[in-house]
Amino acid sequence: MWKRFDPSRPLAVVIGAVVAGLLAGLVASVLLTFTAEPVIDRAIALEESRHAAASDGDHGGAQAEGGVTELVSRPQQKGVGRFAAYSLGGAAYGVLFGIAFLALRRRPGEAEGAFRHALLAAGFTATAFTVMPFLKYPPNPPAVGDPATISERQWKYLALIFMSVVILAAGARLSTRLRERQWVDHERLIAVGLAVVVPLGVLGAALPPYSDSVDFPADLLWRFRIATLGGNLLLWTVLAVTFGAAAVRRERELAAPAAEPTPAAGPALRPAATP
Repeated sequence: MWKRFDPSRPLAVVIGAVVAGLLAGLVASVLLTFTAEPVIDRAIALEESRHAAASDGDHGGAQAEGGVTELVSRPQQKGVGRFAAYSLGGAAYGVLFGIAFLALRRRPGEAEGAFRHALLAAGFTATAFTVMPFLKYPPNPPAVGDPATISERQWKYLALIFMSVVILAAGARLSTRLRERQWVDHERLIAVGLAVVVPLGVLGAALPPYSDSVDFPADLLWRFRIATLGGNLLLWTVLAVTFGAAAVRRERELAAPAAEPTPAAGPALRPAATP
């Protein structure tokens, strides 16, 4: 498979990014085992205790609640389920990363810029799919929040991601245009930074917050949020570094000229002696 990886081919880039995303998802799952899972256990225990207290004396409600069958057990969620979910999520992020890498890269054959473009693509996608949602709509542990507001939370979350992608894509296009006009790098970066940061700030301020309140201990809530953010950022980092390093190495291998075979050395001929 490594011999078939050609960073100049779009399909190979996407497949390579998917493989790197799978690996990154597994690495992020290991971190979340020690950071997020203990908080999720506490959240589920608190929610179950509240339901038990609310249904105390209501035998009919207790029977109805006890009849619910759990599709996936909690041990499976903490083990195979989490690793599988993050691996699939990493693969999906890999597709988005690969598309961003192809869109941001100007010269596919430039080996020196492959790693830098991988970091730029990861920064682009991580900002749109992780950082902006965390700043505006930080995640809550399972069983926290009003189930009746799930659809509202989903459309607000997706709307934020979509508009963030549009703003970042416009910033990337502006950077390309300014580079073509031979702007100095530091002036171009300042202009592009303002053109991206200001609209993202306005977007975050303009979108309405979630309507439901969170009745959960603040320390546990933010421990979960920080752990989730750290896991996602680790996923993007491993994805970018793995893919970028592989792309640089593979492009150098493809660019290296094939070694020409040297003729075998025959026996040395001694010049004929003259009388």
